[in-house]
Amino acid sequence: MKKIGYVALASALVFGFSSAVWSPAASAAETVTTIQPINLAVGGTVTASGENGVAEGKNKAFDQYVFSKWLTFDTPAWLQYEFTTAKIVNSYSITTAEDAPDRDPKNWVLKGSINGIDWDVLDTQQNQFAGATRHLKKTYSFTNTTAYKFIKFENITNQLGNNQLLQLSEIGLYGPDVQTFKTIKPTVTASGENAPTDVKANLVDGTSTTKWLTYSNTAWLQFDFGEQVTIDGYALTSAKSNNNTADADPKNWVLQGSNNGTSWTNLDTQSNQNFSLRHQRKHYLLNANTTAYQYYRLNNIQNHSGYTTQLSEVEFSRTNDMWHTENPIIEIQNLAGYAPFNQALPDAQRDILAILRKVNEILYKSPEDMPVRVKKIVVQIEDVPGAAWISGDNEVKTLGISSQHLAYFAANTSSLRDEIIGMLYHELGHAYQYSNFDVEAVADSLRFAAGYHNRYGISPGGAWYNTGTANFIRWIEDTKYRGFIRALNATSSPYGLDANQFQAWKESRFLSITGIDVNTLWNQYQQSLTSN
Repeated sequence: MKKIGYVALASALVFGFSSAVWSPAASAAETVTTIQPINLAVGGTVTASGENGVAEGKNKAFDQYVFSKWLTFDTPAWLQYEFTTAKIVNSYSITTAEDAPDRDPKNWVLKGSINGIDWDVLDTQQNQFAGATRHLKKTYSFTNTTAYKFIKFENITNQLGNNQLLQLSEIGLYGPDVQTFKTIKPTVTASGENAPTDVKANLVDGTSTTKWLTYSNTAWLQFDFGEQVTIDGYALTSAKSNNNTADADPKNWVLQGSNNGTSWTNLDTQSNQNFSLRHQRKHYLLNANTTAYQYYRLNNIQNHSGYTTQLSEVEFSRTNDMWHTENPIIEIQNLAGYAPFNQALPDAQRDILAILRKVNEILYKSPEDMPVRVKKIVVQIEDVPGAAWISGDNEVKTLGISSQHLAYFAANTSSLRDEIIGMLYHELGHAYQYSNFDVEAVADSLRFAAGYHNRYGISPGGAWYNTGTANFIRWIEDTKYRGFIRALNATSSPYGLDANQFQAWKESRFLSITGIDVNTLWNQYQQSLTSN
């Protein structure tokens, strides 16, 4: 039996290709199970009837990078994938390229072979991708239990059937095996809380607009995952206070783990911590922790001053969560020899991995929805003007940081680490974002969301498309539509728009996502700036 499924990348990024079902776990922790297909087309050998050089060559069809493509000048064409060992394939996906809809595949035959000589027909498709949007991904399923070493697409024609150009962005090959991941929302207990508003449950509700507060200058928080989990780090996010001061922020604490709730092991100790901005997310890395615990506790929490202690969010980085599947090689090249960078990020590789995983968690529902999987990121500290920049493809992204900017910032502010982390949120956003909707604003909205720009230091005025768009996007995320940044990132503009049409498309995104037109949203945002 054959099955065909298709989804525009826009829908895929919002709703996901993976399946998820909420179920209760032990001790009332909430668990969501995410099931993702495994793309088998990794590390094999690709051959084809033709290609447009290396830039648009045959390997681009299997590089897990939606912004590249395979193009050939003659059709009907064929494209073959050879596994290193035979695999059972019972479904596949094809994604259209970024331009020229006439070049999309229309008809093809899929075959499998054990020896590369004798072929079995697995699937035949006709009249596909008519009027397709750009980067439209269609999935095709069929019944098969035979492991083949070769998979071949034959007699591929384009939409015009004119024996000329053919192109596609990506092909995925899938079998019966899947990956299963758990996302667990732990149950929280605390030494105290300010019911009914500033309660402990707010610490795991996924937004920094709520908070936990207790009327004490010392406190503890305990998190029960309902099962044993291993973590390699955690993050705390500061909360908003009436006077926007840091007095109630945690300053000192000890992170502990336990499997019975009675005997505790110290995992991390922090002292003299400072959250320079409200809603600021600080992550902390654990060194060589391999023990799984059911309970984690922030103990001996001490504030900076006064009689209250507060936080907005507490997160734990589980070593087997789905975001750890994004694990590019990180290489640091301090070409400028700027020692303060090394001092600010002594474990820069792991810091960058922690940040890019959070970036992708904001931009996508699951890793299966990511159109870009980066293999290597090279960070270069250079003695040049500017601030930070990024370039490259999924094979290698080069992220540059100006030592001149860092030196100026270090001389005029208190935390060089905060500035570097803020820049990393922005530039890693560029590394992974999909949509062409105001790419700078969306990337900077990630920095605002993580609390590395001051969202309360903005004056009213201007227009939504040229003044403070990044914080405007963040404000909508926090107050109007949870997941707005992800939804904006999910769709690129239709092919062939002129400047006026592109602007109209951008405006339409606000209404289609939130149900509110952009001018109404902008006016409400302006009013919020006067009341901060």
